[in-house]
Amino acid sequence: MEHDESLFMCSKLYIAAFEGNTQEVAFLLAGNSGGTPAAARCARPATAAQSNANRHGQCTVQEVTGEENTLLHIAAGQGHGGLIAELCYQDNSLLSVVNRALDTPLHRAASAGHADAVETIVRLAQASVEADALHGILCGKNEAGDTALHVAARHGHGAAVEMLTKLAPEIAAETNCAGMSALYLAAMSGATDAVRAIVVSCGDASAVGTFSRVQVCASTKIHSTVPYFDEPAMICGQTTLM
Repeated sequence: MEHDESLFMCSKLYIAAFEGNTQEVAFLLAGNSGGTPAAARCARPATAAQSNANRHGQCTVQEVTGEENTLLHIAAGQGHGGLIAELCYQDNSLLSVVNRALDTPLHRAASAGHADAVETIVRLAQASVEADALHGILCGKNEAGDTALHVAARHGHGAAVEMLTKLAPEIAAETNCAGMSALYLAAMSGATDAVRAIVVSCGDASAVGTFSRVQVCASTKIHSTVPYFDEPAMICGQTTLM
C-alpha cells in the first residue's frame, strides 16, 4: 500500500493509538468524538503542504506520521494487542506496510520487546494473508537488512526472540546487509535466553557473523541445557559456535 502524501496523522488519532485507547481510535476512525466536529477534531499543521491533509475532514486508517508510521506501527511499538487486532480487522493490509526505515509493524513490536504484540501480529498474519504476503511480513527486511528477529536479538529481547522462533522458525536462517545472523546478534547482545531460544527452536539457524569462523564475542554464559554447545562456557573473543 502506497502512502498518500496528504494523509498526515491527526494529533488526537496519534495520541489515542500511542496510549492504546482502542475505543477512542475506533470512534475517531468512524467520525465520532463526542460531538466535536471532525474538522476540529483532526486539526492539521498550518503549512501549505499539509493544509489539504485528509481533505474529507475525517480520520482514516491510512494516515501516517512524518516517519511514515501507520497506526499499526504505533500500536505495535507500544505493545497494544487489542488495538493491533482492531486495526487489522479494519484493514489487514497494514500488516505489510513499511515506514521510512522499511520497518513493518512486526519490526516495531520486536524492537520494543513486546512478545505479546509479536504473537498477535504473527497469528493475525497467518490467519488473514496469503502465503507470499505472509513471508514478506515474517521475513521482511528493513533498510539495514534486518528481519524482526534480527531486531529483537540485537536488543536482547529474549521473550520476543522466543516467540518469533516458536511461530516462524524459518526466520533464523536469514542474514542482514552486514552478513550477520540473528543468532550472532543475540550472542553479541549477551542475551542467553535469546541465544537458547534460537538454537533450540531453529535447527537450520544461521550462526554467521563478522568473524571468519563465526566467532561470537559477548559477555554471557551459554549453559549445557543448550544442545549445540559443549560445557557451560563464556562466549567471548575466540569461542566458536559449534
